[in-house]
Amino acid sequence: MAEMKSGSTAEGPYLLGMDIGTGSVRVGIFDRKGTPVVFEGVELETRHPRPGRAEQAPETWWSGLATATRRALEEGGLSPGKILGIGVDATASTLLTVDEQGRPLLPAIMWMDVRASEEAARIEETGDPALKYSGYGAVSAEWGLPKVLWLKENEREVYDGAGRVCDCLDWINHRLTGEWTSSINVVSTKYFYDRDEGGWPESLYGTVGADDALEKFPPAVLDVGSVVGGLRQEAAEELGLRIGTPVAQGALDAYSGALGLGVVEPGKLALITGSSHGANSTCESQQRTASPRASRNTQSFAAAVPLTSVASTYLAPCTQPSTSCLVAGQP
Repeated sequence: MAEMKSGSTAEGPYLLGMDIGTGSVRVGIFDRKGTPVVFEGVELETRHPRPGRAEQAPETWWSGLATATRRALEEGGLSPGKILGIGVDATASTLLTVDEQGRPLLPAIMWMDVRASEEAARIEETGDPALKYSGYGAVSAEWGLPKVLWLKENEREVYDGAGRVCDCLDWINHRLTGEWTSSINVVSTKYFYDRDEGGWPESLYGTVGADDALEKFPPAVLDVGSVVGGLRQEAAEELGLRIGTPVAQGALDAYSGALGLGVVEPGKLALITGSSHGANSTCESQQRTASPRASRNTQSFAAAVPLTSVASTYLAPCTQPSTSCLVAGQP
């Protein structure tokens, strides 16, 4: 993927962003005012072994990031010491099972994969209070919890032996820092996490037989922008960056894109296009309703920026259109 240079002559320091998308991984370097210096990317391969399924090899995300990061530093003429910090966004409900060392045991089940449709229907039928995040209506087979159930019921030996069951962003941050954390934005979007109600909805997970997954998820849920940890030595060597460079907790890719476009207050709208499409705008407050007819495709979850609500219409391959409301938890 060809790089784009802004011609910035700022002395730095700089910030480095990593984006793990569906079609490629991308790296961008910016000065502290947000001026882009250089972009680089590496394409990814998605495999479709059966109808409704989509998989990628997680190691290709990492090797792509290493290649793109080194290229970006070279093209920008920047030394590793000029990078002040790193932030990552990624697709969400892209599910991994890994061993105790974080090595993938299976291909990643991509966000667009809908093999867990039966499991999603069972979750919907519970009527659990945690389903307020889907308007007490449709539960998408794309989301994380249905996929966790599918793994437990169809890949039981791998599931039982897994050290962690995690999302794409969790795994990348672990490769960078050695720390296991999740983003409040991702777990509230795709796994029904609700900090205001105590965090993980144990009643829902227990009812559908996924309560043991809570022990396999990363133990810490961090706000977006919180420091996950410093760049570990092995990762720094592979990426060509400085050991100990701070890595900040990230968010779902589409909502990070909306923030990058300045959609942080009512009256603005961001159109995000790519492997899926989303129209994102902000709300004054969190929107929840118990009316299935009025909110069949409504979802509420934690935002990438504190005290910001974002409503979005989301259309993607293999799914019905849905409407979301993105709401931040108080840090």
